[in-house]
Amino acid sequence: MKKKILIYALCLCLLLTGCGAVDVGGFFRALGQAAGVTDGGHSLREAIERSHVIPYSQMEYTRPDLMELETLLEQTEQAAQDRDLDAVTDGINGFYKAYDRFYTAYSLADIRYSADLTNEENAQEYDYCTRLSARVDSMLDELYRVLAASPLRQELEDDDYFGTGFFDTYQGESMYSEEFLALTDAESQLRSRYYALSNGTSDAAYGTPEFFDSCWEDMAQMLVELIRNRQEQARCQGYDSYIDFAYDFYYYRDYTPAQARQYMEEIREQLVPLYRGLDGSLWDAAGEYASEAKTLESVRGAVQAMGGTVWEAFRLMERAGLYDIAYSPNKYNASFELYLPSYEEPFLFMNPGLNRYDSLTLAHEFGHFCSDYASCGNTAGIDVEEVFSQGMEYLLLCYGEQNRDLAGMKLADSLSTYVEQSCYASFEEQMYSLTGEDLTPEGLRRLYERTAKDFGLDQTVFDSRDFITVTHFYTNPMYIISYVVSNDAAMQLYQLELKETGAGLTRYEENLDTWEMYFLAFLKEAELESPFDRVAEVREFFLGQGIGS
Repeated sequence: MKKKILIYALCLCLLLTGCGAVDVGGFFRALGQAAGVTDGGHSLREAIERSHVIPYSQMEYTRPDLMELETLLEQTEQAAQDRDLDAVTDGINGFYKAYDRFYTAYSLADIRYSADLTNEENAQEYDYCTRLSARVDSMLDELYRVLAASPLRQELEDDDYFGTGFFDTYQGESMYSEEFLALTDAESQLRSRYYALSNGTSDAAYGTPEFFDSCWEDMAQMLVELIRNRQEQARCQGYDSYIDFAYDFYYYRDYTPAQARQYMEEIREQLVPLYRGLDGSLWDAAGEYASEAKTLESVRGAVQAMGGTVWEAFRLMERAGLYDIAYSPNKYNASFELYLPSYEEPFLFMNPGLNRYDSLTLAHEFGHFCSDYASCGNTAGIDVEEVFSQGMEYLLLCYGEQNRDLAGMKLADSLSTYVEQSCYASFEEQMYSLTGEDLTPEGLRRLYERTAKDFGLDQTVFDSRDFITVTHFYTNPMYIISYVVSNDAAMQLYQLELKETGAGLTRYEENLDTWEMYFLAFLKEAELESPFDRVAEVREFFLGQGIGS
């Protein structure tokens, strides 16, 4: 999972406003020239590669102070009123750096708390940063509104700065009302409670009936509270539906919820029958013991065979210790990747299961690592980013002899991704339409049971309370559909690789540094097909590979 708590300053404004047509390249070029990085000289990535690499062990967490951002905001506003363009440029650049420092601290707090959920000090710092994040983003919004209303607006909309029309969306009332900030603050507190509750919720074995008996109602009630909060956020912003609000506010999506619903229905009709017929023996390799060292070596060997940018990224990861894949019962039971902008380095986190499946999990997060390495912390859309994470899983099968026996398991996993993640995404969309007496733990359980049975999840051991184990419902609302659509694009890379050795890898490398925000636009640029047109073809591919019946 790409933990997108960090969005680089200029591109964040596009995410918040839905404005995707702004040309901000001129301003980046201006800042690059000020730093000695010109169009005709070295690229930003080359500049970073020449810079000193800071090992993770030397990175220091300092509690952020919003006074710095507030002071820079005031100084930039005054410079704009004084028509001092150079001072305004310096102020904006300084604000961006301070903004990066905040999100670097937030990411470090996240990593350290995730490494030990029992550490109270780390928990407090993570909670502190989480609660401040909406305020920080509101200050960025205020900066653009200050500039939009300033005497320098025309100069700042020159092609050498922000570009024509950049400030059009920063007029009128800000979306960051006190009511909205109060709601996001309450959501942050609920998420912090979720992390605390998810650690040690039960002494029973995870996923057993005893486990659910002991914790499901508390976990489900927390989800009810989050749904209510998010429904209020949507209402506060003038949306009738939280789904529409999330698509606009959190994600760069150039397809609609209606298109996603139709896609999930086609998957239910055409792929669920294959899912029901999956041969369970395909998963045998997943349960085989594998140490952390063996998992790391299985990915290292494949990546070294791939060479190029991905091998460069892996060497950086190991050289600077930019990963934590050690098992601990106190760790957050998930995996993710974050970018640390002040250090210009990615970081990979995983709590392993100590089995062969860990190779796919590590490859997934390393795909995110590669993308951030190649693009210097890209702000591509979530759906686009997940192409590189899932694409690396598929490429793992094609490079390194030690991984070739995982092909059957990965294809079974791929079919499961289509079906199970579609089920979760369908359930998630429906749960945000619940109100009143239907929005209760029991109401969620009944809804999940119906949806899971429609998608065939009841074919083996099934518990209708299982939805409380899906982290994304709590921490990353409306994210899950990204796994489905991006899995299809990643599979296309695998299909290219099967036809011609190196073809899928080449396409992967060619697009690693993309900053494209919109998924369908990215597919067109990468010469890949839309997943919405491929369900029947995917069905035939699985059958041809002996997956499902």
